[in-house]
Amino acid sequence: MRRILVLLLLFIFLIKIINSQNPLIESEYNCTINLLNTISQVSIEYRIDSSFNGYNFCGEPIYPMDMVISCNETSRTVTYIRATHKNKTNLLSPNHLQCYSNLTTINIDNFRVTKQFLLGKFPESLKTVSLLNGNSSLFNIDNGVNKTIPFEKLIVKLFLSGALNIYLSNLLNLIEFSLSTKTTAPKYKINYINDINNHSIITDNQYFKVFQTYTHSIPSMDNFKGTLLDLTLLPGTDKNSFSYFSTYSKIEGLNLKSSNPSDIYPFPIALTKIPISINKNTGFSIEYQIEKPIDYIDFSNYIYIDDQVVNIDISNAGNLFNINGNFPFSVLPPNLNLFTLTNGNISEINFNIFNEKTGTIDLSFNGLTGKIPTSSYIKSMDASLDLYLNDNQLTGELDDSWCSIGFDISNNFISGKAPPCVVCHYLNPSTRAIVDGNRFTNLNINSLEDCTTIELNLSYDNQTKLLMLYGRDLGFSSTSFKLDNPNKWATYLKIENTLFEISKRNGVTGPIPKGFNITFPYLPQGPRTFEITAYNEFIPQIDSVIRYSDYFIINGKYFAYNSTIINILISNEPCLVLSSNFNQIQCYLYNSNKIINNNSKSNSDSSSSSSSSSSSRSSIEINCLVQVMNVSNSFNFTVNEICNGSNCPIPVCNIKNGDVYNKESGVCDCFSKEWRGYQCEQKSLKCSSDCSNDDGGGICNIINGKCECNENRIFDDCSGKLCNEGLGCNNDGICNYLFGQCNCTTQWTGSNCNIPNILVSSQEIKLGDLGNLLILNGWFGSENFRNDLTIKVNQIECDIATDSDYMVECYPSDIYCDQYNNNNLELLVVQNNVHWSGFYNPTPLDGISVCIDNNSNSNSNSSSSSSSSSSSSSNSNSSNSNSGSSSRSSENKEDDKNQKFSRKNISILISILIPSVILIILLVILVIKNNQCRKIFKDKKKKKFTELEETDIKL
Repeated sequence: MRRILVLLLLFIFLIKIINSQNPLIESEYNCTINLLNTISQVSIEYRIDSSFNGYNFCGEPIYPMDMVISCNETSRTVTYIRATHKNKTNLLSPNHLQCYSNLTTINIDNFRVTKQFLLGKFPESLKTVSLLNGNSSLFNIDNGVNKTIPFEKLIVKLFLSGALNIYLSNLLNLIEFSLSTKTTAPKYKINYINDINNHSIITDNQYFKVFQTYTHSIPSMDNFKGTLLDLTLLPGTDKNSFSYFSTYSKIEGLNLKSSNPSDIYPFPIALTKIPISINKNTGFSIEYQIEKPIDYIDFSNYIYIDDQVVNIDISNAGNLFNINGNFPFSVLPPNLNLFTLTNGNISEINFNIFNEKTGTIDLSFNGLTGKIPTSSYIKSMDASLDLYLNDNQLTGELDDSWCSIGFDISNNFISGKAPPCVVCHYLNPSTRAIVDGNRFTNLNINSLEDCTTIELNLSYDNQTKLLMLYGRDLGFSSTSFKLDNPNKWATYLKIENTLFEISKRNGVTGPIPKGFNITFPYLPQGPRTFEITAYNEFIPQIDSVIRYSDYFIINGKYFAYNSTIINILISNEPCLVLSSNFNQIQCYLYNSNKIINNNSKSNSDSSSSSSSSSSSRSSIEINCLVQVMNVSNSFNFTVNEICNGSNCPIPVCNIKNGDVYNKESGVCDCFSKEWRGYQCEQKSLKCSSDCSNDDGGGICNIINGKCECNENRIFDDCSGKLCNEGLGCNNDGICNYLFGQCNCTTQWTGSNCNIPNILVSSQEIKLGDLGNLLILNGWFGSENFRNDLTIKVNQIECDIATDSDYMVECYPSDIYCDQYNNNNLELLVVQNNVHWSGFYNPTPLDGISVCIDNNSNSNSNSSSSSSSSSSSSSNSNSSNSNSGSSSRSSENKEDDKNQKFSRKNISILISILIPSVILIILLVILVIKNNQCRKIFKDKKKKKFTELEETDIKL
C-alpha cells in the first residue's frame, strides 16, 4: 500500500513537471523575446506564466487584436506570427527571424523595416510575408536577376511617400503577390519596370498564380507567365501603356478595375494583337467604364482548344462602349464559355455572334431593342445555357424552347402567352421574378390555367449512388418541388433547367430511397403529389389490360409519366403511347382488328382440333409487353377477335365536348378537333409551328402531336435546316440551322468551312539566299487544304520558297524605289480561289532596303543615250522629238522586261545551263578518250607492220 502511494505521488510530480514546461524550446523562446522587444515590448503583449516562470507565447496574449503567435506542440516551435509594430524607433530586420526553424507566416502591421529587407536572408521555412500600413521605401532595393525576393507569397499595403518603381526581376520567385495603397492622388506614381530581357533566364517553375496590384500604368509582361493578373487602375493611369497588353500571351486570366468608378479607360484592344500561335489567354474581366472604340473588336486570334474555355466579363461598360449604338464586337472567341456585358448602352445585337457552346450570356441593363432570340436559336444552343436579358426593351414572344434553358427576361416588352413551364410555376416567387415586368396575356395570378404538362423521370446511378430527376416543366429552381419523408433525407442540386441531382444529406444513414412521393406546391390548381420510382430499379407491374377498339388501357404500377421512354407491344405489334402516369398507360394500335385476327388464325393453325379453333375466334388470348427504359414485363389477356359496340366495353364519352359514341367503332367520335382519345377526354395534340410544312419541313402526326421531319430537317417543329446535306461544318464552323448555312471562323470559308481563308497580319523582308526574301505572317491554312497558293507583288508573281500554316516566304521581283515610294503597290495572295489583297509595305530586317535605288542604273543608261543622240544630231527638231519619245518608250519597255526577268527565270536558266555544261564536259572527255584509243591502235598497227617488214627482210 505504501509502495502504491509513493508511485502515485511520483506520477503526480512528473505530470506537474511536464505541465510546467515552457511550450517553446529555449532558442525560439529567446528569439521571440528579442522580436517582441524590437517591435513592441514583451511585457505589454504577454503575462508571466507562473507554472514555469516565463512568457507563454503559445497561449493567450494580452491584446489578441495586436498579437497572435501559433506554435507546433510536437516540435515546440513557432509557426505563425501576427503582430503590430508599436516601437517607432526600432526597425525589423531579417536577422530577427532567422532563429525560427519552422516559421511559415509572418504578418506585421504598421511595419518599419531595415533597408534591403525584402532581399535579406530568411528562414527556409518562411513562405508568406505580410507587411501592412508602412512606407513605400520598402521597395527601394537592388534589382537584377540575382536580386529576387526569397519567399513565395508577399502581401503589402503601403502609404506612398514618393514615386514607387518596382522591378519585376525582384518578384521572380513570388507565386502570389499583392500590393495595395490608400494613397490614390496622382502626385505619386506606382509603376512596374520589366527588366527581364531574356526569357531563357526564367525557369518553368517561375510563374505567378496571383499578381494583384494597384498601378498607374499597365506593366509589360513580356517573358513572364502567370495564372491571374489583377490590376486596379489609379487616377492618372497612363493610357498609352495599354499597348503592353500585347505582351500578355502567357497570362491566362486578367482582371481590370478602377479605384474610381467614374474614371473611363480604353478597352484592352492590344489583346487582339497577340499572335494566334502563342496566345494562352483564357479571358478577362473589366470593371470600369470603357471609352468609345474606334472600330469593331475582333477576337479571331483566340484558337479553339477542347480543354480551354474563354470568359469575358464586362460588368460596368458605361454609355460610350458601342459602335453607333451597336454591339461593339465583330468576332468573339470560338471557345467562349461566359460572356457578360451589363450596364451599357447597346441598342442592337445579333445573337448569332455567340457560338452554340457558350454557357452563360448576360446582356442585362443595356437598353437592348428588337426581338428576343428565336426558337431555332435557342434550340441550337447548349442545354446548360443561362441567358440573362432582363431590364432591356426587347419584344417578341416566349415559346416552349425557352423551357430548356435558364433565363431572366424580366422588365422588357415581351407579349403573347407564356409557355407552360412558366404558367405551372408562376406562383413560385423565384419564377415570377424572372418573367414579371412584361406583357404576357395568360399570367393573371387569379386566372391561371391548370398545369397538366409536368413529366417526371427518375434514374439511379449505381456507381455515383446518385438519383437524377429529369423531365419537363419541373420548375426553374429546387424550390419548385419537395420530396417526402419529410424532405429531410435528400439534398438536390439543379444541373440544368430540366435536370436535378439528388443525393443523401450528410449524416443520413442507410441506402438512398429509389422511390418516393414528390410534391409541387405552387401549381395553379393547388399542390399535386406524384408517386415515382427509379425506372432501372423496379419492374413494371401489369394488373389488367382493357381494349376500346384500337385503344388499350394498361393498369398497374411502376410505369412512367414520360411516355417517350415507354414501349408497348400488343400481340408483338407496337402500340403508340398516347398518355401515361405511374399507374396507367393509354396506347393506340392502328387496325387492331386485323392484327388480332391474324393472331387468331395463327393460333387456329397451330391447334389440332376444329372445336378449339372455333372457340378461339370468339375470344382469344394475346400478349401485352410493357418496357420502361431498360426494364420490361409482359401480361396475357383475353380480348374479342372483333371489337365493336356489341362486344367491347363502352366508353363514357365527353358529351359536353360534343362527342357521340360510335357503336360500329366502339369508341367516341370526337367532332371537335380540340379533343382526342377513346373517350375524347384528352386535348388534341398540335404540332409545333405546323411542322414548318410551308417551308418543306415535315408533316404532323395528329395522334401523338409530333412532327415527322423530312430529310436534312431537325428540331421538334422541323424548322432547322442541316448544313452541308447533314454532314455538318468542318474546322469548328457552326451551323446556322435557321438558314442551313455554315458560319465559319475567320480562318475558314466555303459552304462547309473546308477552304482556308487568307489572313496576312504582318509583312517583313530580309536577305535570303537568292536576294530579298519576303516573309508574310498570318494564316494560310493547314497543309492538306493549301492548294494553288500564289503571291503577287505589283502583279508580278513572287517565287515561293517555303510555306506553312502561319507563314509564307517568297522572292519578289526587283522593286525600284521611285516605283515603291510613288505608288501604293498591291500585295495579292490567292489560294483555292480565295483572294486577299493589301498594300505591299514590308518591314525591313537586318538593315536591308525594301527597294532598289534608281541611280544604280542611270549612269549606264545616260551614256548610251548620249552616244545615240550624238549620232543622230543631224535630224530635225521634230524627228528629235519623235526620237526622244521613242527612246523613252523603249526604255520603259526595257524596264518592264527587266522586271519580268525575275529570279524565277534566272533559276530556270541555271537549271538548264548546268546540265548542258555537264553534257559538254562529258562529250569533251569522250572525244579525248576516243583520240587516245585511236592513237594507241595506230601505234600498235605501225609496230606490227614494222615487225612483218623485218621478217620479210630476214626471209
